[in-house]
Amino acid sequence: MDREILQSCSSVRNVQSVQAGGNVTFSCQSATKEDVIQVTWQKETDGTEDNIATYSVMNGQKIAKDYVSHVSFAHSELRASAISLHGVTLQDEGCYKCIFNTFPSGAVTGRMCLKVYAISDPKVETKLIPSPDKAQDSKKMVEMSCSATGKPAPKITWHLPSILQQKPREYHIKFSNETVTVISNFTHTHSKILQEYPITCVIQHPSLNVTLVLPTDSLEQGQYVTLLLLWSGAENGKHLLGQIRQLLRGLGAGGEGTWKSSCGWAWEGWRRCCGTSRCPGQWH
Repeated sequence: MDREILQSCSSVRNVQSVQAGGNVTFSCQSATKEDVIQVTWQKETDGTEDNIATYSVMNGQKIAKDYVSHVSFAHSELRASAISLHGVTLQDEGCYKCIFNTFPSGAVTGRMCLKVYAISDPKVETKLIPSPDKAQDSKKMVEMSCSATGKPAPKITWHLPSILQQKPREYHIKFSNETVTVISNFTHTHSKILQEYPITCVIQHPSLNVTLVLPTDSLEQGQYVTLLLLWSGAENGKHLLGQIRQLLRGLGAGGEGTWKSSCGWAWEGWRRCCGTSRCPGQWH
């Protein structure tokens, strides 16, 4: 039977979390004084254990074929080992084992787990639609929708003036990769109140918090106004997969940086892109 050994994760935790597209490093150190013949790294997958990499004095560093494109040794000694996963995907989520094959006692192991977060396509839309009332003098309706796709499911809330308080309809669409698209929307009679009071959609996620302000001052019959964010940035000096654009400066969970917009860097570039000082989109 395998024996547990002292293990040390790079984040000083046995469970690490990372944004999809980021990098993560696992490290293990043997506490036994016995001779170590080989170090093996494995991933637990559906009740089985897949070999990722091995290191020994005789054979050196070996990466399994299925992992060679995005796994590398960060450190390789017989008594201390570390591997890095680059461009992490949702499929990399799970638990990993480092196994020190010792003589004469055999295998001793350490175990650590990875949680992968993903967020994409946060957007808000507004559209004028005909009123269900067929009368010629009936007021137009404004349809407001906020949505995002993520793992885990994003949380969507609205900040509304008291006169517009109502419960939005919410829909969840689940995908095979465990991501969920959340759509929250409602309709209301179009009136000047929509121009006088800001309506904001708040999207909350472990890797991102964003507040989007609905543009209501330029709506015309049948017109859509869409804010779609695609980003790129850095967390603790590590590149994050770009999936949200059109913003100024941002602070994501666990990291901060200047986020690149579709037309330039930071606030001044964003203002030039929007052509106004009232550009929607506030990051926390």
